[in-house]
Amino acid sequence: MDNFEKFLIALWGLFFLFIFFQIFKYLRYVKHLQKLKKSPLPEKYKRYIINLPEFKKLTEKQKQILFYKIQRFLEEKEFIGVGLEITDEIKAVTAFYACLPTLAYIDFCYPSLKYIYIYPNPVILKQNKKGFVVSNEEMLISGEAVGEAVLLVWNEAKREIHHNEGRNVIIHEFAHELDFEEGMINGIPPIEKSKYMEWTKIMQKEFLRFRQKTLKNRFLGRYSLLDKYAATNPAEFFAVLSEYYFERPEILKKHFPDIYKELKNFYRLEL
Repeated sequence: MDNFEKFLIALWGLFFLFIFFQIFKYLRYVKHLQKLKKSPLPEKYKRYIINLPEFKKLTEKQKQILFYKIQRFLEEKEFIGVGLEITDEIKAVTAFYACLPTLAYIDFCYPSLKYIYIYPNPVILKQNKKGFVVSNEEMLISGEAVGEAVLLVWNEAKREIHHNEGRNVIIHEFAHELDFEEGMINGIPPIEKSKYMEWTKIMQKEFLRFRQKTLKNRFLGRYSLLDKYAATNPAEFFAVLSEYYFERPEILKKHFPDIYKELKNFYRLEL
């Protein structure tokens, strides 16, 4: 046996060893998740969740699923405080509103997401836009989602939670993360192929109507019930309407039943 043959044998040996290790690692991870599903949510997190209005609307079975998803979320995502200390309250509340929209998808845990940056106050975001003219724009934001990271402003998030006006920046940014799962943020989350045409037909139609009325700033009618930020683009329309779906569903049920139906079909959760 020459040196080349020995090299190939060693190479194949390393390859099979790597495959074995990956399988072992995966099976160990699956076993851990099964154990996590039966584990109670630590009291240090639970106490910040049980009094949230959305939590009280859940069934006992849904609550148990949510506890599992929250624990997994907290294990897999890294919280980074920028100008403030990350507390159990911040982690618990953020995880709750991040996991709530995915409650029907038990084993989904935002695979692209790694980091969550928490700021105490609104952040000035600088953007460079290139066209015929290069200009610097500054925007004051309370949240941002970019696939592997989410930025949240805690004071804004907490204010919205305690003063329910239909807005929730945590749900908003994680709706963007769901949108991002398809590879681009375009207002179309990962929906079933059979429902794609109906989704785009209804959501695009309503977005264009809302945008047109907002640009004219008159004869808004039922659209006056929605935050005008939803008219920015289809992605923001989906994110804002997702906020209303979980925070003020009665508005969508009464005035936008087609949108409510589409969001219900996607989220598979009715509060």
